Amino acid sequence: MAFIRRPRLLATIAAAAAVLATLTGQATATADSPTITKMTLSGDQFKMTDTSYSSATSHLYDSYLTKHASLTDVITTDITKNSTGSTDSWLQLRSMRSCAGDETKALPPATTSTAWCWSSAHSDDTTARWWPQGLSTTGTADGGDGAIQGDHVTAVAWHYRTFERDAASDTTGCKTDNLLKLSFIDRDTGKYRHVLLAEPTSTSSSASDFKYVTGHGGGIVWYANYIYVTDTAHGVRVFDTNKLAKVDDYGSGVRTYGINNGRSSACGYPYVLPEVHYYQQSGTPSACDSDANNGSLDPAHLCYSWLSLDKTGGAPYKLVTGEWYGGVDGGRVVRYQLNPTSSSTYPGLLNMSGGKTVIQDAYAASRYRGLQGGMTWTDGQGVLNFAFHKGCGTQPGVYSHTWVGDTKAGTTCAAGGNWAAGPPQALSYWPKLGTSQVDELWGLTEGICPSASLISSYPEDFHAATDNSDVCYTHNNSTTTMSLRSVFAVGFTDSAVQNLH
Repeated sequence: MAFIRRPRLLATIAAAAAVLATLTGQATATADSPTITKMTLSGDQFKMTDTSYSSATSHLYDSYLTKHASLTDVITTDITKNSTGSTDSWLQLRSMRSCAGDETKALPPATTSTAWCWSSAHSDDTTARWWPQGLSTTGTADGGDGAIQGDHVTAVAWHYRTFERDAASDTTGCKTDNLLKLSFIDRDTGKYRHVLLAEPTSTSSSASDFKYVTGHGGGIVWYANYIYVTDTAHGVRVFDTNKLAKVDDYGSGVRTYGINNGRSSACGYPYVLPEVHYYQQSGTPSACDSDANNGSLDPAHLCYSWLSLDKTGGAPYKLVTGEWYGGVDGGRVVRYQLNPTSSSTYPGLLNMSGGKTVIQDAYAASRYRGLQGGMTWTDGQGVLNFAFHKGCGTQPGVYSHTWVGDTKAGTTCAAGGNWAAGPPQALSYWPKLGTSQVDELWGLTEGICPSASLISSYPEDFHAATDNSDVCYTHNNSTTTMSLRSVFAVGFTDSAVQNLH
């Protein structure tokens, strides 16, 4: 990415920060220290080890998941009948649609080249069970024309949500809390399909079964044929699109998974995407929730809340991960080295040394909190830049652009936000489409405004809006649930993107 940046002097920055603080009503006292500070790591701090499922997945692919599928198959095959031959509309390709009415509040206040809301078929737009989280695209995955296997695709991770009042039958198997799936969206047609993520039940080269994967799905990165997915307290999972397969039993009534009596199934979904690597840190953080263990971040362990891919600043490429804490400053941003796809060892995978992942560098977002998505890039002057999404419930969230050593006061939720409502969840850069340089920033929002009946049925999980700055405030007592879920692309060099703080 080629970005133009004016020279920065600390005195100039401090003066600008004071002016910005006056304009936004924020105290200048918050602009006296860097928002991003480089960390000095010790020993194996934040490093991960690799558990390889490659041999197990290859055996499953050769011996059990033998209906091999391509990415093109997944996004173009309109399946109308289930595996027993009965008509089943649940299996058909679905279509992204234009956002309408109050749904458009989920779109950022910038010119969009893409502005999608999810299909109403089967309630992808308003379901309270499935929640979209991480996003990545083939635009970052390849090095040339923004396509993988000839397709321009956006991938979105979803996790399943169980409720406190659910019966035991609604919290197990294919209804397990945090069950994970991916949606593959064809950029050229807006058609999409859900695919189940799967993990072999052993690492053995004779593995004969697989299970579903659970997690929050807060961050994903697509690089070459691999899709990296965060596992919040543990590390990062890797799935291989070259191992996509169609299962034997599928349809809206199928509630099984794995290999049963020689036949494969994936919770009703026709396609499965198997895991090939699982990178894990040595232990688990003391807490990855809002207050980070009473305001204290675990110094030895990360919360892998979001991911992005940084291909700027020269080799190596970097897998970027960051932390979400709703009420605590200082979430860390760590950049792991990625091997090029041409590498003789671990091609397209994380670089390893002494059995541990290699860390490029790490930073503390010392005056930021609630970071739900982020990305990094090195500009033409060699300065490392950061962009962050910060959620503010169903009020407009915050989008911020900062850099190492920056001392400006940042926009806050209390200041009213400056971005989409929903809230925002992820960021991904799409540089080229064919031979055209598009320089797009992709993101998504996750929210819904619950209906009165949903609030009544699950009062521990949903409630009416009490603040008139909440987008859902005017929706209180409605008989329907309203979608604030969008997938969008804006110009990355747009002033409404680069000039926000």
